[in-house]
Amino acid sequence: PRDPRRVYANPVYPEICPILALGIYLLCYLPDELSLFPGRSQYKRFMQVLSKIMMPPNQSAAPITAHLRSLGLQPEDLGSHSIRKGAATYCSSGSTHCPSSSAVSERAGW
Repeated sequence: PRDPRRVYANPVYPEICPILALGIYLLCYLPDELSLFPGRSQYKRFMQVLSKIMMPPNQSAAPITAHLRSLGLQPEDLGSHSIRKGAATYCSSGSTHCPSSSAVSERAGW
């Protein structure tokens, strides 16, 4: 992207804090000299992990698939854009005093 992105810590909910997540990642894995994350295609890697979560070979995560189907969705219908779009929709419809659509679009990178 041509515009810089800003990332903020979330001390209220550490389970979704990107700064804490990056710190834990760096404690567990050593980045190589060229990139922070291994592999050439981060999108492909993300989609492989997402598909493993949505369509597990074992029955331990079958409730996720069952819940998606109860909503009329198939696991293969979801992708990285679904997550970004869902987050933007949640942000703009979570209350009666939500951020403007232009602020949400700028934050989502659209």
